[in-house]
Amino acid sequence: MKNAMVLILFLSLCLFGSCATGGYNLSSEVSSPDKKLTDLASKTYDDSTLLDIVNFDGSSDELNVLYPIECVRKLDDIYRVSYLGEDSVAVLLFDNSGNKLSGTIYDNQKSKSDFAELEKGQSLQKVRELDPNGAYIFLYTGSVDTPKISSHYTNDGYLITIEYDASNIITSICEELI
Repeated sequence: MKNAMVLILFLSLCLFGSCATGGYNLSSEVSSPDKKLTDLASKTYDDSTLLDIVNFDGSSDELNVLYPIECVRKLDDIYRVSYLGEDSVAVLLFDNSGNKLSGTIYDNQKSKSDFAELEKGQSLQKVRELDPNGAYIFLYTGSVDTPKISSHYTNDGYLITIEYDASNIITSICEELI
């Protein structure tokens, strides 16, 4: 019992110490813009662990203690933290203070080259045939204000974002590193 109390006290001091010194700072740890997740990740997580990561209810500091953060991208006022899985990627979004906003697992069974056949003017149906596991959130929200954008994470470290018009025709295709 005494050893348990000493351990709890020690962990509490470590936690408070990291808060006082700023802990893990996402803004100072933004990943090199020319390195993909597949280059940055030193570990590939199994599906069960990715699920634990996206369901984690804590700050980026606390997450980093359990699962070291190796890939951080800054998106306006949000930080995207990614973890590599075997056939998927876990993506968490944090605010400027390191508070978790969301966490999702995306399939990444396609490669960037699979999307090369897509171009402006093609239909959403063509995209869904190519990648049925993509994130088509606008189709399921029931809101007309949701941007008509689909997201596709690739196994070679890219995020393909496709935008559609009111008729579900591709208007733009953007590629960026995960």
